[in-house]
Amino acid sequence: MSRRRNRSNGIIDKAPPDVKETVDQMLMTGCTYRQIVDYLADNNITLSQQSVCRYARKFAASVEMLRAAQDNMAAITSIMDEYPDLDITEAISRLASQNILQAIVDMPAKGWSCIPPDKLLKEATALVRAVQYKRRVDHSIADDTSKALDANKTALFDVLSKRAPALYRQVVSAIEDAKKEGT
Repeated sequence: MSRRRNRSNGIIDKAPPDVKETVDQMLMTGCTYRQIVDYLADNNITLSQQSVCRYARKFAASVEMLRAAQDNMAAITSIMDEYPDLDITEAISRLASQNILQAIVDMPAKGWSCIPPDKLLKEATALVRAVQYKRRVDHSIADDTSKALDANKTALFDVLSKRAPALYRQVVSAIEDAKKEGT
């Protein structure tokens, strides 16, 4: 049975937004749990230091998840800036692949013995299939685009040869010169 994550419902979570925000800021600036308990008491909220500690752990985990998400977004943006023709799914795939490879490199030898070989092979096969599927789709799109461009080029040349023969000869000559130059 999967465990569903529910919205936090602790005393600090239920506090007025300005009090909760102040507690969050106090945690981020390094205030002690005692100082936070005193602040809450000044706002008519009774809480133990242990309860503040539990909230602080959850808060720290949330902040860390947010930082990781921001780091990942920055990495994706960097990849997209470096390769402007890349689509977002390819950038995400590159980032995920990089992180997976780094996790594999960093895994101690003992860690490999904990993973059943059939699961490892199944996951590796799924990854290879996903990459191959993406390549096939990209190739298919490129092939369809090329066919459409060829059809349009043929139609354009047909119209040019009939309606503007001089322009047609100039275009054909320019194309032949470009072929000779290797461009």
